[in-house]
Amino acid sequence: MSILTTKPTPKRYLLCALLAIIVLPLFGSYLKWGGLPPGFGLLPGKVMSPPGFDLAMFIVLTLTAIPIWSFVVFPKLFGFKPAVQGPEVPKQGKRYFPIWFWLGGLVGGLSWTVMWGQFDWLGDIRYLMFVPLWWGYIFFLDGLVYYRNNGVSFVSCKPKLLLICTVLSIPGWYYFEYLNFFVLQNWYYPYLNLLPSPFTYFWSALTFSTVWPSVFIWYQLLATFKPMRLAYSNGPAINLGNSAVTGILLSGLLMMVITSIWYDLFFWMIWLGPMLVMAATLALLGVWTPFKPIRQGNWNPMMMMAIATLFNSLTWEMWNYWSTPNNPNFWRYDLPYVHDLLIFEMPILGFSGYLFFGPVCWVFWIMCGKLLGFSTELGFSSALHLNETTK
Repeated sequence: MSILTTKPTPKRYLLCALLAIIVLPLFGSYLKWGGLPPGFGLLPGKVMSPPGFDLAMFIVLTLTAIPIWSFVVFPKLFGFKPAVQGPEVPKQGKRYFPIWFWLGGLVGGLSWTVMWGQFDWLGDIRYLMFVPLWWGYIFFLDGLVYYRNNGVSFVSCKPKLLLICTVLSIPGWYYFEYLNFFVLQNWYYPYLNLLPSPFTYFWSALTFSTVWPSVFIWYQLLATFKPMRLAYSNGPAINLGNSAVTGILLSGLLMMVITSIWYDLFFWMIWLGPMLVMAATLALLGVWTPFKPIRQGNWNPMMMMAIATLFNSLTWEMWNYWSTPNNPNFWRYDLPYVHDLLIFEMPILGFSGYLFFGPVCWVFWIMCGKLLGFSTELGFSSALHLNETTK
């Protein structure tokens, strides 16, 4: 049964979950600071710096990360078996790249050149390349999906849904900017003042519009590769009852509070807490999420989204690294205890967060769809075998 045909979901529970993940960090901040955290709402720049690199803490967090990455790279160690071969994706007689693939590549390539180049004669136009770079990249990726998936892609089949995704991506990322203040800015934007103040927030909104589309299209692209579609589809089945799911929900709610109190130790919970709250709420209401197929041992939807986000992060971080001083949205990280061994601007352990960021975007997307009444299916075609079902 498709998620489009599920019974109506009581919206009041979804609204309560969204309200909780917004209000609870404020409650934690009140317990810690007696009000808002230092520097709340102030951009750019940092008010306080976190503790510096700590070898003991780095080792502890590394030992925590090793099983996570082992699960990603060596699933057989965790009980995954060779998958049952599904039906092949039908072949087209003649495949071709659509026009937006070529235009996206051209716009992205030119924007990339200008953003990294030191072309002073271009003036302020250098500061406006991040958005066309990413939209060129998004259309380029969608063109690859179109080519590999028999003409089925976001742009070709669901342009209105892509527009909805683009618009909702803005508050979707602003929410994490909001959470970032409660951990005293794990990342910050030192060059936002390159643009006039009123225009800065408008331009930032445009840049944030690219987050969900790029992640979701990477997911669609990975799904066109048969080994990727099968890699995590025959693993251990975990079927949690409602009491266990309720426990997960309560754990997520607690994380939203303690992250604001012990932010140096639990800063990583800003990626985990919201996901647990939203995913558990949806599960208790009987709504499909990428975690539901795990009941039958199919981890593919969740893992493909996690890996898609990781792939996407490499371009995020690479383009960011060499974009200074021509990119007002250039960001730097300042993570407690682990800020060393950088890949681009990101501490190596920080890439673990991307594995959680993709799934949290997806459950956020599903929540929005249930609240606003639109389809949230990312497959558009049975050929992708994305298993977005309620069974």
